[in-house]
Amino acid sequence: MQIDSKEANLKLAEIVDALANPQFYQTLADTIEFLSGYAHCMIIWLDRDQRPVPLYSDLPGLNASIPTRRWLDEAYLLDPAFSLYSASKSEGVFALEDVSPDQFFGSSYYKKYYAVTGLSGEILILIRIGDSQAVLVTLASKGSTVKIRESVELLTTYFPVLSALCRRHQSAVGGEINFSAPLKKAFGNFGTDFLTEREREVVHLLLKGHSTRSIAELLELSVNTVKVYTKRFHKKLGVTSQAELFSLFFEAISLCPFDADIDPLTHYRQMTSANLSQARSMIDT
Repeated sequence: MQIDSKEANLKLAEIVDALANPQFYQTLADTIEFLSGYAHCMIIWLDRDQRPVPLYSDLPGLNASIPTRRWLDEAYLLDPAFSLYSASKSEGVFALEDVSPDQFFGSSYYKKYYAVTGLSGEILILIRIGDSQAVLVTLASKGSTVKIRESVELLTTYFPVLSALCRRHQSAVGGEINFSAPLKKAFGNFGTDFLTEREREVVHLLLKGHSTRSIAELLELSVNTVKVYTKRFHKKLGVTSQAELFSLFFEAISLCPFDADIDPLTHYRQMTSANLSQARSMIDT
């Protein structure tokens, strides 16, 4: 992949000029899109103790904006990008396909939050700011005009400069970005009142897009044992597929009280039961 080095240097100079200014992340996005050949970019602030905070986005149209809002509210917990951020101290440039579970691209999650946008070829740039904060840049393209591997290689070359500029910018504007409380607790508590610890581990991995075989390897179990756990939690939760599990999960955590240390599923069932009783009483009267 060839780029004009003079133009690239001018783009980097623009980022320097934007340090500590409100247009910094838009300028960063413009430069990254120029270097990669991608047309669409979203930049998000990540913190282990908070929900993600959108810093910049030029994703096109309603099909992108709706899943993006839902992703920022709750769905990020299941995303490979968030797993990469939270499970290790890695940083750098990654193709989404290289950091995703083996069946991620066929999962309900992918269809609902990625495929629906009409974009593809996603690249992730993860820049660590401190011990628990990071800037996540997601690139996506419409069609197959970009070459993912060449773009990853080129962006990796520029990564030391881009990451240093991000850290300098955040230092200049005060470091952390504060937003609302996390949903991490709700995710960890999901199913605690209904499932065994091992069943919950299987559920969490399924929600993240892992296949039965992948879960068996991660938990050091046989494939048949994972299938047994799956049948058990299907019966306990009243679901019959990954899609139904996915829907139940998001419905439950969306109703969970702010920062409550409870099983969201218990609260969800109490709420839906109460609503049903109220509807019946209105019919009776």
